[in-house]
Amino acid sequence: MKRRMITRIRLHVSVAALTVLLVSCIGITHEEVLPPGALPIQDEESALPREGPRAKGQISQVDIGTLFQLRGEGRVFLVDVRPAFFFSLGHIPGSISLPLKKFDTEFPAVRSEFEAALGADRVIVLYCTNAKCPDGLIAAGKLSKLGYSTSVYKGGWKEWQDAGL
Repeated sequence: MKRRMITRIRLHVSVAALTVLLVSCIGITHEEVLPPGALPIQDEESALPREGPRAKGQISQVDIGTLFQLRGEGRVFLVDVRPAFFFSLGHIPGSISLPLKKFDTEFPAVRSEFEAALGADRVIVLYCTNAKCPDGLIAAGKLSKLGYSTSVYKGGWKEWQDAGL
């Protein structure tokens, strides 16, 4: 009897943990999380490096075509902000894992990679699960406060995967 109860509790805890992981990146948009105008997002063109440096702390968006072009030219630093579990299941090739929920503790360890990317005129692109996942935009806001200009690929892992890339 006691074993059955322990097994049921383990099952419920496992299901709850999986549910939390799945819900963390689906079903809500950044509009539901952030007040309107909290993070000014610029158009896709501003993601591409121009003559001279970009202003610090800007946030822009990139679409799949622009991201594909930047990857092909080696001009992108990709950051997957989904939980590490999802990163281990699959991610855009060349990206690093920096889960939003661990951003504050893990960013100092990868800060030098961000600095190196900027030094090489690479565009920092953050992505999450899909267009409904606000984590990429929230992480971009944190980086913006630290002075980093970033772009958010809203289509995320799902769009990339659906495109067969």
